This record gives sequence, C-alpha cells and structure tokens, in this order.
Amino acid sequence: MLKPGGRIVILDLKRHTFEEARELYADTWLGFSEVEVKGFLEQAGFEQVQSWIVDREKQAPGFETMLVVGGSRRPQ
Repeated sequence: MLKPGGRIVILDLKRHTFEEARELYADTWLGFSEVEVKGFLEQAGFEQVQSWIVDREKQAPGFETMLVVGGSRRPQ
C-alpha cells in the first residue's frame, strides 16, 4: 500500500549469471534488468520511474546493485 503521491524505492541486485547464488543465497531468480524493473513499476501505474547502478563489485562475481524509484499518482 502506498498513499497517493508516495514513492516506492527498490534496491536489488541487477540480473547476473552467478548460478551458485541459487544455493548460497536461496535465490529463486538471478535478478532483473533495470529495464524490466522500470517496466514493472510503470505497468503498475507508477510515474517518473528512474534507475541507477549504485554499486559494482570489483571482484567476481561482479554483482551490480541497482536503485529504482517511482512515484504513485496523485489524486486528481
């Protein structure tokens, strides 16, 4: 639930190919791309959806962490 005009913030790993994460971290899926997460939010009605890569690991497996933010519609 999000009040009108509120914001949703998602911080998650970007899609990767590190299969060992399924067992090590109980990952069901290996992440989503920025485009996919932005699309999910836009399809759900969020506006002004933006994304950034906020961290890149220098060592293997080289995970990238993304931040995605969207605003809920304000009542008219």
